[in-house]
Amino acid sequence: MEHFMNHPSSDLLLKEVSSGNLATYYNLAQAYEAEFPPITKKYPNLHGLYELDTTVEDEVRAYILQTASSAIGFAAASVPGETTRDLREFYVVPTMRGRQNGTYLASQLFALHPGKWTVKQLEKASLATKFWHHAFEELAIQYEETRFCDEYWGNVVMQTFQIDPK
Repeated sequence: MEHFMNHPSSDLLLKEVSSGNLATYYNLAQAYEAEFPPITKKYPNLHGLYELDTTVEDEVRAYILQTASSAIGFAAASVPGETTRDLREFYVVPTMRGRQNGTYLASQLFALHPGKWTVKQLEKASLATKFWHHAFEELAIQYEETRFCDEYWGNVVMQTFQIDPK
């Protein structure tokens, strides 16, 4: 599935991850994972790769955001039929941040999969929480925020919200 979108600053292409671009997803996922070891204490394996927590299978859908010449971000979410959608991974490469690309990626993901959503961040990843607060404000999304301790992740910040079909 390909979607051409009118982005505020340029034309971007959103591609659903499939066998043809799965390697691009995994490459971006490695860059994403490399940002969090100070918090997660993860180390790369003997091949220099981080173990991923999300694989693209079953109800997990993933999308790559790209320009004509660069893959600039991705999102992966669990999107079961009638129950809550859960954003599992979300990343924009550092050189493309601060340009509304993340907010735009979020808006497109939510539009593709309307329903009830949860978005979570590690409590120590305060820049991620700041991003989501700003994105929700920009997208006029009303949300509830809670904090809890996850057995695997530790302290987590979670936003819950509803996206109605357009």
